Formats: sequence, structure tokens, C-alpha cells
Amino acid sequence: MQRIAWFAALLIAMATLTAPAACAASEKLFLVTAALPPLGSAPGQAGFLEQVAREAFRRIGRSVEVSTLPGERALINADAGLEDGDLYRAPGFEKEYPNLVRVPERMGYMEFMAYAKRPDIEVHAWSDLRPYVVAYATGWKIYDRMVKAREVTKVRVIDDLFPLLANDRADIILIDRWQGLWAARAQGYTPRVIEPPLARAEMFMYLHKRHAAIVPELARALADMKADGTYRKISDASLRLPDGK
Repeated sequence: MQRIAWFAALLIAMATLTAPAACAASEKLFLVTAALPPLGSAPGQAGFLEQVAREAFRRIGRSVEVSTLPGERALINADAGLEDGDLYRAPGFEKEYPNLVRVPERMGYMEFMAYAKRPDIEVHAWSDLRPYVVAYATGWKIYDRMVKAREVTKVRVIDDLFPLLANDRADIILIDRWQGLWAARAQGYTPRVIEPPLARAEMFMYLHKRHAAIVPELARALADMKADGTYRKISDASLRLPDGK
């Protein structure tokens, strides 16, 4: 009888020790992004970033839920631990937001473009912006650092930019390639996209430091997705404009 009681106690102890690990392995993470379609999700359609994140976390035994917040708010919430991470940021944000840990395998690239209405405007470097009225969305740190212009207007969301251009309230608006093309097409605008990009940057996922332990395996999962073709398949299927092109 004592042997049976001892064995039962052992089973209970083992269950107690393994329960936290099992719970951690099935934990759902709540991530945020400021990205709009096709990088971010549209109603009823998961965007590129969400699809990549879901698959990467699935491969390490986790699940994720992705929500959209304005750029600055997304970073502040992730750094404060109100969210578990931010999906798409350039390298170096951990210096300004010390509670964030960068997943070292890139999520993708972002091309920072200038859009104009007037045919005479040409922009080949940041310094070429100086004579113009320039607008961009709040929370885009690269523009805060690099833009020196005759006048700068900041708007809350990307969708507010193209009306400024159409109504001659800005000479140039600054957005990345994919979100800009999507927003313009969705709103019925056909602005000039000035080539080449003002900058092109690798983009990374950041997790709150409480999840630092899973960063290496998440990086491996992303690398494996690229090696086995899953990443390319998601990219080809999701990085499209509203009309499917």
C-alpha cells in the first residue's frame, strides 16, 4: 500500500513539473504591427506578415494572434509588454526600446518610396526633398531621422496621405512600396512612384524580452521556411494589389 501511495505521489510530482513546460509550449502570443495590406491583414484576408508569423510560430509549437495599431503605439505597447512583440521593424529599434529583442532572421525587406503628382518632381536622395512640402505617417522613424524639407506634414494613418497629394496640399508623400501601391489603388489614386527607392532596409520581428528564450528557435523556423519554399509561396500569394495584380 505504501508503494502504491509513493508511486501516486511521484506521478503527481511529475505532472506538476511538466505542466508549466506544456503550458509554455502551447502559449498564444499576441503580436502587433503597424503594417497595412498587403503586408498587414485586410478584413477576411490574412496579410503577408501574419501568414509568415503563423507558420513560423506553428513550427515551434506556438500560436499567434496579430492586431494592427498605429506605428508609434505598436512599438510602445510591445516595449511595455502590453503586447508580446512587433512584427516588422528595421534593425536597431532595440536601442531605443530596450525591452524588445530582435529575431535575427529577417521577415522581409521594405523599400521606402517617394510618391508625387507633379511630373517635374524628381527625388534621388534624401537631400532632394528640401524644396518641397513633404508628408508621411506618424511613427515612421526613418522619415523622422532623414527628412529635411521646406514643410513637413505628419498624418495619423497612411490612408490620409493620398488626399493631400491629390489636393495639392503636399508635393511629395513618403510610404513604402507595397503599402503605398495598395492604398493608392484602393482609394482610386494613380500617383507617380519615383524610382529608385530612397532606401531599402531589412525588416525584422521583435519580441518582448520575456520571450527571449524562443528567439533562436523562431529564427531557425523562419530560415527553414525560406529553405523549403514556404516563405516564397506565401510571398507570391499575398503580396498583390487589391485587383490581384
